[in-house]
Amino acid sequence: MKQKISICLFSMIIPILSVILYAMENPELPKKYEIWREEVAYIIAPKEKEVFLKLENDRERDLFIEEFWRQRDPTPGTTRNEFKDEHYRRIEYANRVFGRGTPIKGWRTDRGRFYIMLGRPSHVEKYSTSDAHPIEIWYYRGNPKLGQAPSYRLLFFQRYGTGEFKLYSPAADGPKSLVAFTERKNEFYNPRRTTPAEEEMLNKLSPVMEKRDVDAYMILHFNIGLDLAEAALSNFPGRSGPEQILPSAILIREVETYPHKKVDDDYAYEFLEHKAVVEVSYSVHYIGNHSRVSIIQDPSGLFFLNYTIVPETFSIELYEDKYFTNIKASTRLTDLEGRTIFQGERNVPLDLRKDELKILEKSSFHFCDSFPVIPGNYTLNVLMQNMVTKEFTSFEKNISIPEGKILQMSPLILARKINRDSPYSQSSRAFQVGNLQIYPSVNNSFLQKDDLFLFFQIYSLTRQLKDEGKLEIAFYSGAQLVQTIRRKINEYANGGDFLEEISLDKFPPGTYTLVVSLLDYDERTLLSERDTFSITTKPFPGTWMVAQTNPSPDNPYYSYVLGSQFLNKGNVQMAHQELAKAFERKPDSLDYGLSYARVLLILKEFQKVREILIPLEKAGKESFRLYTYLGKASQELNEYKDAIISYQKALSHRGDVVEILNSLGECYNKLGDNEQALRAWQKSLEIDPKQENIRRIIEQIKKKLT
Repeated sequence: MKQKISICLFSMIIPILSVILYAMENPELPKKYEIWREEVAYIIAPKEKEVFLKLENDRERDLFIEEFWRQRDPTPGTTRNEFKDEHYRRIEYANRVFGRGTPIKGWRTDRGRFYIMLGRPSHVEKYSTSDAHPIEIWYYRGNPKLGQAPSYRLLFFQRYGTGEFKLYSPAADGPKSLVAFTERKNEFYNPRRTTPAEEEMLNKLSPVMEKRDVDAYMILHFNIGLDLAEAALSNFPGRSGPEQILPSAILIREVETYPHKKVDDDYAYEFLEHKAVVEVSYSVHYIGNHSRVSIIQDPSGLFFLNYTIVPETFSIELYEDKYFTNIKASTRLTDLEGRTIFQGERNVPLDLRKDELKILEKSSFHFCDSFPVIPGNYTLNVLMQNMVTKEFTSFEKNISIPEGKILQMSPLILARKINRDSPYSQSSRAFQVGNLQIYPSVNNSFLQKDDLFLFFQIYSLTRQLKDEGKLEIAFYSGAQLVQTIRRKINEYANGGDFLEEISLDKFPPGTYTLVVSLLDYDERTLLSERDTFSITTKPFPGTWMVAQTNPSPDNPYYSYVLGSQFLNKGNVQMAHQELAKAFERKPDSLDYGLSYARVLLILKEFQKVREILIPLEKAGKESFRLYTYLGKASQELNEYKDAIISYQKALSHRGDVVEILNSLGECYNKLGDNEQALRAWQKSLEIDPKQENIRRIIEQIKKKLT
């Protein structure tokens, strides 16, 4: 009797425990968070799921979701998160395509699950015959660097020939699940003699598989094809036999973890540990700043945009007796038409000793950078982020780079300190001219005991002005002239570069206007620039300057940057001139090669594109743009087979792209392969149903095929 009661009680405890455990693992959440959990169910790592379920309020959950996507963002310096966009595109595609004919949403199906996790397969084979249930085989290329198999395949089938496609397992399902057995086929039937290789396979299968599975394998082999028969035993292309069944089962379990390997999920535990202060670190983002932008022409004639940004506060972190932070500065230059002419990013890790920290505590942090710019009028945007403390600051400034040989004076640079013998004279550094390093005052404030260093340039000075022209430097307090300095231009040793050192000891505290004028031999004012500065008795903090260094003046980097700017601005001829120069100097650079190829495509020099990019591909360089450009060039040269190979590689790098699919369809169509052309165009139309021209082409091909 006790035994019966015990069994009865145990049978009741099991479902009760299941309910309790489910409730512990799946606490009730507000609806929007339940929806989010469903949306990321296939990509969220176990640690992330565990931490999310332990969060106690909606604010913490919102911050965690923000961090979840940020950890996966391939381009964290931009406003767009390509990973997040692609994830939701996959969900939408799965619901639209894989939910057909099933009572559940497409994302819940097996095909939808793996499409969301892995993206578009590199190749799909479909089988629909009287001998087997409908079957799809998806082929993927893995990333061994992430611990993935180099290549693998997933087989999906309609069990009993109806319903949704289920993931097939050689171990759990076996070949018999794929075959549509009839009374004639319930025993193995071989209408021809088997080859020695087939006999060998039969001998391998018979001891380890049921007779019905062996029969099914041979039906697949003889009546449909060897590839499908091999896939019934192995998820590894090129490998077959019963010894692959167990490794295939392991592979399927591993494939489901592939999305987790793309992110270091340790951040989730850090988030949970510090969630008490995380609200502060995420909500108090913006800090003020002072900034200064100057245009300086180097001895070669290139114009460099120089900027310095000084945040009002600067925070660092302490970890194991080390003081550190990481600064990321993003710059963007746009022209009057809104086109992005230049975009750059600097990442600067800072590790400080304790003595350095004490100096920094008494100093203001100055971040300086520079880059070459082609002539024109632009808007500069600079965003500086402290990646450790989550603080950021930014500024915007309109600038002008002189065009042609026009007499012009640069804006004035006022500095409290200079170095006439810079150790970086063989390279290019922010606010540096030859051997002269300038430390600009961002707020133009000086002490009475300081010397004011004034620097400016005059472009395109004529020989007569160099011999007979004069400079007038005037200081005003309000409308009252305080001091005037006059010099002949030929007194300055550096041509168009002008540096003055002015003592301020006789200037009482206050605000002043500084006016610099260029006078001709008749004392007429040709040019002038002005700026204001202040003199105070209040001591300043020191300056901690971090200035980024550019390559040496003869580096092809400059031709590459200038050529890219010309191309972005629409000046193809100048872009071609500069980018050709950069690539000739560094033909192994993928970036240089791609930018040069982009110009050549515009100029319709398609054979030259192939000559540039094929060696890069053979050298192991890979990118979506490389394969796209190769595909376009090959297509224009009527090398359609080569174009197809390149376009397929491009799709394997970025997934479904309408333009590439359409080009792929055109190439197949040119080769007379209407079925493959139809597949490509139908895939394109699924992504963008508004393509009426593609819809008409599809209808025409379908008529031909029928």
